[in-house]
Amino acid sequence: MVVGGLDLAAYEYRCSGFAVIDEDSNSVEELVCIYRDSEIIENIDRFSIDVLAIDAPIAKVPRFREVDREAIRRGFRVMPPTFRHMKILTVRAWRLYQFLSSIGVTVIETHPRSALKNSGLSTVDEVCRKLNVSMDRYIDRLKHKDLRDALISALVALCYRKKFCIEMIEAVDGVIYV
Repeated sequence: MVVGGLDLAAYEYRCSGFAVIDEDSNSVEELVCIYRDSEIIENIDRFSIDVLAIDAPIAKVPRFREVDREAIRRGFRVMPPTFRHMKILTVRAWRLYQFLSSIGVTVIETHPRSALKNSGLSTVDEVCRKLNVSMDRYIDRLKHKDLRDALISALVALCYRKKFCIEMIEAVDGVIYV
């Protein structure tokens, strides 16, 4: 089984970090910037990703949600989908969510900074070591925030698949996995 993480950018001309973890080999198979929705879809298909964790609000309408309020109440600093670029990001995330769900990909929402904080660890490579995920050939790419967040998102997807090391922030209008 293969899981992925996507640090989705609001605009297609900006880097969307994309990470792939092979559950069988427990290793990072890809960690790159991709741009267009078509590239995202092609890569998800190419790697046969089963679960994709997206760092973006997954909501039909860009508005301040109860799940955002709950995350803030728990001490996580999420950006509500009401800021201009967040509205654009939310629309893009919803479009991808609808398409990917329709082709059988399980898509979950995450917030990498909150997931890292929730882990009690300081860095993504510490999380990889704790989960026994090999990422040696990509260590230099962790300097890039979008790629770091994509890898954390993929680790959340891995925890979701394995049904451990994950917490849900849940409300009537959504779930954020951290």
